[in-house]
Amino acid sequence: MGFFDIFSTDDQQKAAQDEINALNRGYGQLSDLFGQGRQALGTNYAAGLQPFTQNFGTATAGTDQLKKLLGLDPSADITSTLRNLPGYQFALDQGNQNVLRNRAATGQLNSGGTNVDLLKLGQGLADQNYFNYASQLQPFLGAANSAAGGIAGVKTGLGNQLNNSFMTQGNAAYGTAAGQGNAQAQADLAGLTQSGNIIGAGLGILGAGFGFSDERLKDEVEPVGELYDGQTVYRYRFKGSPAHELGLIAQEVQDRDPGAVNDNHLGTGFKAVHYKRATSMAAELGKHLKAA
Repeated sequence: MGFFDIFSTDDQQKAAQDEINALNRGYGQLSDLFGQGRQALGTNYAAGLQPFTQNFGTATAGTDQLKKLLGLDPSADITSTLRNLPGYQFALDQGNQNVLRNRAATGQLNSGGTNVDLLKLGQGLADQNYFNYASQLQPFLGAANSAAGGIAGVKTGLGNQLNNSFMTQGNAAYGTAAGQGNAQAQADLAGLTQSGNIIGAGLGILGAGFGFSDERLKDEVEPVGELYDGQTVYRYRFKGSPAHELGLIAQEVQDRDPGAVNDNHLGTGFKAVHYKRATSMAAELGKHLKAA
């Protein structure tokens, strides 16, 4: 395995993709069930709405007649409406015949009183017929209001149920997307975490043993100073790490002291520096300079 393999997230990416696929399958099944549920809601609420709609149609016909009777429909012929009511003409004919028979029996058939009696009869019957008809139409108002309330209730209920369904599905979609994002984030971070642990373990504390210092593993390399023995100290970042480090370059140390460098540290194929050995001369020179 090459050193850069520790930065690979292939396994984590595969696991994340498996999790994402499972989330997608689960949400797809859930979405189908939500669709079936909304279809069932539409069917059942339509069945519940039907009797209210029928009642409203019947009641509306009655309220339309009442509007005509009350003069709320200027285009309506109220007189014609009343005259065509069932039983009105029969009652009028029967009343007129009674008046005529009574007048004939008393010998007053051809008197002016006959016309007066017939007029009074017609007016009285018309008034009675008007109020009777108005009373008969009154229940249609209540029926229309009741049916309208029922229609509104059914539609409101359906709207609320559909709203709840879409909100719940929306939350499920959000949860699925969040789960996918988390899975991908974990996969992306896994390689960095792993590589950081391995690098940290390999570096150790300066002077405690070998630490990776191969120039091929570093970015943003720049010299920042020298040790007492003239070795250049560099500032750099290990590839894939955001943190900056200070240290030596293994290739340069190897040119000065091959025994202070491991060419295949931890089996990675990359160079590591034994910092205690590589800096021992600089440490001694420092002691002498300070003592002088």
